[in-house]
Amino acid sequence: MPLQLVYSTDNWRPEWWSAEQCFARTRELGGKYVELTTATGYNLLEGLGFSPYVSIDHDPYIIRDLLAKYDLELVSIDADWPIWSHNCIDVLNKTIVWADMLGCRTIITTDSDQYPEGRTDEEWCDIIKYHFSCVLPVAERHNVSIALEPHGRLTTQPEVMLRLVTQNNTPLIGVNFDTGNSYIAGQAPVAFLELVKDHVVHMHLKDVSEALAAAMRGEETGIASSEVAVGEGVNAENISKCLDIMIATGREIPVSPEAGGDILTVRSVEWLKQTLRDKGQPV
Repeated sequence: MPLQLVYSTDNWRPEWWSAEQCFARTRELGGKYVELTTATGYNLLEGLGFSPYVSIDHDPYIIRDLLAKYDLELVSIDADWPIWSHNCIDVLNKTIVWADMLGCRTIITTDSDQYPEGRTDEEWCDIIKYHFSCVLPVAERHNVSIALEPHGRLTTQPEVMLRLVTQNNTPLIGVNFDTGNSYIAGQAPVAFLELVKDHVVHMHLKDVSEALAAAMRGEETGIASSEVAVGEGVNAENISKCLDIMIATGREIPVSPEAGGDILTVRSVEWLKQTLRDKGQPV
């Protein structure tokens, strides 16, 4: 089955575009599938049309109608609130219901670089297991999967990530593998992906500039988006090999290139399409 090219509205955050502008641009670029970043509460920038983020406190059918207007399908929703925090339970449960009303079957979440002091990593893993146990009944009722992204202190450790997505013993918790975050965290993306590939349900493709790699690799646990086009940085070979791994699984996996701004997004999509063609994949 082919990999599924997804356009993330977060790519246009530097442009200060609204979600609708991102949808329109996706359609203009020939896209069909989108990834939406959400939040809770009300934000001035969203209200004024200057943010691609959408509050789950709004009527989800506003987004349903926009998706229909541009003939798009919502594949995934970013619902990032640190999973070590009890607040994640409410955020995830609300987002799951919201996603189901839009026909979206995957929400993405993560942890964070900094954790509160006073607990061991073992204790945090147990806490995260409990938090997910409070969310899974809702996920099961609504048939929505939770994709955990490597972006924080625990999730960027391959063995710990594997534990976090398996300790609740459910297929509804999987991995949103991020090539850039795993690289910046000092890991080998290809080896990391090999370990968790059977649990991957979604991918973020991020590249890294040579300068950023020299300054930050091993010092941070992630980056918001690529500051170079995907395929033009030091992580390009890793990304290509990661695509090979997922193609070999035979599963239809959504892949979302993440790059900051319209120009880099267009170049990233072009590179990804050509790379997939070179690998004999339909685009």
